[in-house]
Amino acid sequence: MTRPVVRALRCVDLGVTNLAEQLGFYRDVWGLDLVAEVGGVHYLRGTGRFHYVLSVRRAAKVELIRVVFDAGDGAGVEALHARVQAHGVTAIDPPAALTFPGGGYGFGFRDLEGRNYAVVGGVTDHTDDEDRADRPRKLSHVNLNTTDNDVSSAVLTEALGFRLSDETKVFRFLRCNTDHHSMVMAFGGGPTLNHIAFEMPDLDSVMRGAGRMRDHGHPIEWGPGRHGPGRNVFCYFLGPEEIPIEYTGEMQQVDESYRTGMPSDWIWPPRRLDRWGVSDFPSACVHRAQTLFRFSEDGYRLRG
Repeated sequence: MTRPVVRALRCVDLGVTNLAEQLGFYRDVWGLDLVAEVGGVHYLRGTGRFHYVLSVRRAAKVELIRVVFDAGDGAGVEALHARVQAHGVTAIDPPAALTFPGGGYGFGFRDLEGRNYAVVGGVTDHTDDEDRADRPRKLSHVNLNTTDNDVSSAVLTEALGFRLSDETKVFRFLRCNTDHHSMVMAFGGGPTLNHIAFEMPDLDSVMRGAGRMRDHGHPIEWGPGRHGPGRNVFCYFLGPEEIPIEYTGEMQQVDESYRTGMPSDWIWPPRRLDRWGVSDFPSACVHRAQTLFRFSEDGYRLRG
C-alpha cells in the first residue's frame, strides 16, 4: 500500500491583537484578497487555487493558531489521521466535516512540542488561479523553531510523509511535493515562529512587492538575495505587530532523484549567507522577532 502523504502546505491561521491593522495590511499592502468573514475570523486568499492561505482573528496576544496541510480528499485525511495516531500523538481530534469557508473534511492535532497542525481534504477551492503580477500565489513555506529538532521533524516525516531535502547547521528543509521545501525546522529557538513565506510569481514580483512594502513604511529586513537550499529569491519584512514574513519566488523544483544535502554542502564564505552575497546579514529587528510568537494552547481543535 502506498504510504499516505500530505500534498501541500495550505494555510496559516493567526491570532492578532490589532485586527483592523492586520487585515488592512494583508489586503491592501501585502496583496491578498479577502474571501470571507465568519464569526470574526477573516479569510484571505492568494491568486492560486486554495480557498484561503491566511486567516486572522482578534486574540489576547499575537499567536499562531495552526498550520494547515492539504491531504487531497477524505480518504487521505483518514489515512493520515491513522498515521499521526500511530506516531504517538495524543492531543488529536477525530476527522470531521469542516465549517470553514470552502468546507471539506479534516482533523487537528498538537505535536509533542506544542505546535498545532491540521490536515484537511475535499475543500472547495477556486478555479480562477492565474498569476497576477506582484501578488502572492500561495504560501511557499513556514519556518518553525524547535527545542528538539529530531522530535519536531519526525512528526512531519514519519506521520505526514514529508521528505528531507537539505540540512544545514541551522535548518532542516522538508518537502511534501515538487517544491524543494514547504516546511523548515530550525535548530533551536523554539517552539516558536521563525517566519511565514509567501510565493510570488517571479523575481520582478518579489522586487516590486518589496518596493510596495517600503512605500508603506516596511523596510527590507533581509535581502534581496537567493537562498542556498531551494535556490529561491527572498526579501524579509516585519508586518504589523512584528510578525516576520517573506516574499519569495523561483523555488527549486525537485523529484525523488534529488540528492539530500548535508551541512558540509552549505558552507558560505565570510560575510555571506546566500548565493548572491549582495545583502547584509538579517537586521537585529527581524532576528529578534523570529522567536517571539508561539502557538495557541488549543488551536489544533478545528472550531474556527
